[in-house]
Amino acid sequence: MNAADTEAMEKLLAVAPAWSRVAIAGEAIGFSGRTLLHCGPPADSPSDLIIPILNTAAVACVYEDWAKTLEDATELIASGEIAFEPAQDRNVAVPMAAVVSPSMKILEFTNLNQPSHRAWAPLNGGGTGADPVPRYGKKSQAALDFLYFLNDQVGPAIMAAPADPIPWLPIIDDALTRGDDGHLRHVEAHKILVEILRGRLGKGFAGSDIDGFIEKWPFFHLNYWMAGSKLILSAAAGTDGSAIITAFGGNGTDFGLQVAGLPGRWFTGPATPPIGTIREPHSLETVAGAFGDSAVAEGLGLGALAHSYSPDMQSLHRGFIPDDILDLPDSLLMAVHPGFPKSKARVGLSVRAVADLKTTPVLELGIADKAGIDGGLGAGLYRPPIEPFAAVCAALD
Repeated sequence: MNAADTEAMEKLLAVAPAWSRVAIAGEAIGFSGRTLLHCGPPADSPSDLIIPILNTAAVACVYEDWAKTLEDATELIASGEIAFEPAQDRNVAVPMAAVVSPSMKILEFTNLNQPSHRAWAPLNGGGTGADPVPRYGKKSQAALDFLYFLNDQVGPAIMAAPADPIPWLPIIDDALTRGDDGHLRHVEAHKILVEILRGRLGKGFAGSDIDGFIEKWPFFHLNYWMAGSKLILSAAAGTDGSAIITAFGGNGTDFGLQVAGLPGRWFTGPATPPIGTIREPHSLETVAGAFGDSAVAEGLGLGALAHSYSPDMQSLHRGFIPDDILDLPDSLLMAVHPGFPKSKARVGLSVRAVADLKTTPVLELGIADKAGIDGGLGAGLYRPPIEPFAAVCAALD
């Protein structure tokens, strides 16, 4: 590891992520007007965004009262009057087709060692692939109703929980030792989250409809760790000469990354579909390319790069797992995180290591219908192409 990457890793490892509040997106992040934040690298125009993202964007336009109907919202987007920005450029991580609009509730994570350093993620809707949750990209009245529920009922119900910020590294460390992987499996971390919410919010919350909703869906925890992962990665941004990844995600057309030494500059390659078991009658020909910012989990070093901790995930992906997956952490990740004393999980994804070994990381990603009709179709594995990693090294050199 060279001096620049060593410096970036020191910054990354110094972050103490804590859930600090539920905030209103526009006020916390500092954006307003008719702007939506989406996953992955930028798109040249709205027409270049995949249908599931455009569907969720239409739902968000009605939620914001920028349009009265979903049909009006679709026309508004096509007219170019809605601005789209990559969420990670604002230190926000959004799952799959979800978008963030100014009035939405978001989870805020703060670095306890540098309180001005913050990152965010929207609330996760849980649910199955057939449900109208934002990350699956359906456009319907049910999807709009669910967005109101998530932001106007769930968000306010848990708002008081982080009155004292809650450190999150110990939660992830413990969960890894009990079978989670920090991306697709959240069963153990979710149990801890439910305990925290009930303990912090008391009898008025425990046993309520919102409590029941959150308890039912382990994926509710995913967005907490997306915000935490983004917070950690972003600490290294601006470290001159470093090739440690600070942004990682796809928009369904392109998959992209940023590194510490070239802040704000996306390097991209084709976002081919993840491979995995797909709900019938769909096939690889009818699913969207790799998309979502949950790849920040692997950008940090967890998810598919932490498969050794999760027999359940090894079983889920059986038949699709590359032979080298268990070797990747030692090859591509720079250090054991001192905040993970139980699991001793490694973190810090090095683009130089990827380019030198000509071996790209493996990511876990959701699979969705590219037509935006049938929603989530399963979960699979995605291996980004080597080209953006090689391009980073060329740019740094």
